[in-house]
Amino acid sequence: MEQLEVTGIVLRLWLLNILMINWSSAAAVAHKDQYQSLISLGGQGLYNASDDVVILNATNFKASVYGSTRSWLVEFYNSWCGFCYRFAPTWKALASDILPWNDIVVVAAIDCADDDNNPICREYEIMHYPMLKYFSINARPPSLGVVIEKGDSVDSVRSNLISRLETEQQEGRGSTWPNIAPYRNVEITDIWKTASSSVKHFFLIFESTDSNLGAEVILDLHKISGLQIRRVTSDNELLCVMNKVTKFPTLIAFGRNESQRVVSVRIPTRQGVRRAIKDYVIARGVNVDEARTTAVSRNTVQITENTRRTTIAAIAKSHEVVEEQLQSSKRIDDYVYQLDLENALRYSINHEISLMKSIDGEKMKALQKYLAVLAAYFPLRRNNVYLEVMRDVVERRSATTGEEFSQLAKTTEEEMSPVYSGAPRRWIGCRGSADSYRGYPCGLWTMFHMLTVNFALERRDRDVTRALSRDPAAILRAMHGYIGTFFGCADCAAHFVEMADRNGMFDVRSRDEAALWLWRAHNQVNARLSGDNTEDPEHRKIQYPAAEHCPACRHANDSWNEEEVLRYLKIKYSYSGIKFDGIDDFHDRDVDMTNGNGSRVRPERLAKETKHATAFGWDLNVFDISICVVLYVTSAAILVLVCIKFAVKRTYKKKGHINLLPKV
Repeated sequence: MEQLEVTGIVLRLWLLNILMINWSSAAAVAHKDQYQSLISLGGQGLYNASDDVVILNATNFKASVYGSTRSWLVEFYNSWCGFCYRFAPTWKALASDILPWNDIVVVAAIDCADDDNNPICREYEIMHYPMLKYFSINARPPSLGVVIEKGDSVDSVRSNLISRLETEQQEGRGSTWPNIAPYRNVEITDIWKTASSSVKHFFLIFESTDSNLGAEVILDLHKISGLQIRRVTSDNELLCVMNKVTKFPTLIAFGRNESQRVVSVRIPTRQGVRRAIKDYVIARGVNVDEARTTAVSRNTVQITENTRRTTIAAIAKSHEVVEEQLQSSKRIDDYVYQLDLENALRYSINHEISLMKSIDGEKMKALQKYLAVLAAYFPLRRNNVYLEVMRDVVERRSATTGEEFSQLAKTTEEEMSPVYSGAPRRWIGCRGSADSYRGYPCGLWTMFHMLTVNFALERRDRDVTRALSRDPAAILRAMHGYIGTFFGCADCAAHFVEMADRNGMFDVRSRDEAALWLWRAHNQVNARLSGDNTEDPEHRKIQYPAAEHCPACRHANDSWNEEEVLRYLKIKYSYSGIKFDGIDDFHDRDVDMTNGNGSRVRPERLAKETKHATAFGWDLNVFDISICVVLYVTSAAILVLVCIKFAVKRTYKKKGHINLLPKV
């Protein structure tokens, strides 16, 4: 047994050394990504071919936005993000609203919840969702685009886009676009000098300085041949006086063989001005509908071509999801599922943290705290050493990048495979009635409830030297750091951080109080989101636990009995309460997971204490040592010699055996 333990130490030290070297050299190592996409956890995306939004992905992104004859306005979003879900109708409406501008700017979107798109979202420094970025006409690497404020309506997004287009023209780009800058001349007698010979009708739209109406109409109608429109702002006082303009908007028309005239605008809006111009030129023999129809048709063909492959894949995937939902009965239970916990953990590590461009300072501290609590309390039944190694490597660094962390996570998982119970195929308890509901946010809440409860259940006398044990808010502190730093939904994160400050998240004085604090916070979030359009209609946001799940949790006056609530939380979220549905190879679910002194032991720790060497879960025959081979072998040999010497000395001194596994 002692020889086995010494061998385990050697292997673990060797693995840690390899991972440190591999991580530092990650930029020079090319690993084939063997991970299946987690798109099933984030849904099918918020857009499809029926929308006027061009769907981008890792394959077509750069080919589309770079070197293009058009500019691109791209939404980087996350399909599980509640704010993105609420913003999607606005984005679709914007794409339809400015469809006539499609030869100038393309409205597109890329789903950062798709792991295949993760490198793109990290490269373009997407720190929150949704994020809008504008890519100039004929943009080239290393341009990462310009952030455009999203606003809260179609009008505000369109206004921000127009401001960007004006800047583009001022900086010398978009020379072939219609001129949307204000007309600054004070004479109108020379307007034909700058107009091409094909222009038969010229319009001036007089408007206030804070209006975008003129620019919108210019862009809406720029494809109609024989027509030119300019805008005049109210600060051009002389031109306004000369033309007796006293109200805004005012529309004045000019013809090559006609005198200028004021055109009546029945409704002083974008649509009203546009209608007035069309009626005016139609009366003079201009066919405006043909030009518009042709433009829309070309755009539809372009969108269909860009989204064809994505749509086919989405349809195929949707059939799989529908089939799976038909085969699964609707769950109305109140349990915690291992697959939900692992899906949340896997997405968190392999996607959200890895998405960060750089991790240093407070971000690095947040990551270290997060990995520390995961390594100590997350029930990975096969290989919690995976999290312990990740924690140890990160603790030795003061800074890293998302790409390096992603490499570390993938390499560690490959070396210690299998780590998880199965492929991330589906949610169990966190399944929504549609892909856009519940899923990862539900899984993350469940995971942190589980962590706070098992932190509270842990025997204090068994971890007196552990730094975490001295802070009753340790789990909450890690949660606060993770959500504030890495959680992709910026709106959700801001709400949570504000609530944490308001409710004294770090003022808890005991572990039990920490578990109750998180329960209260969750119910506050449920109250805020109840009735929101992100709420799953089949899983309403209630104040939990429901009466049928915990009748004793409420007093007769319907107030909470927090003593019973705490008892409920400890039963539901304890290790022993975790269900293993959907894990085909789990045969130990009925084992009494306690050790000799009566303390609760997580499943994977029990396996390590009762199985032979293969319980470590390390497949040493699949190490990828494609680089630094000599260094690996040399380092391993030195460590083996040191540990053998140590083992020999221990044998002579007849000391107690080494406990390889951190105690719980």
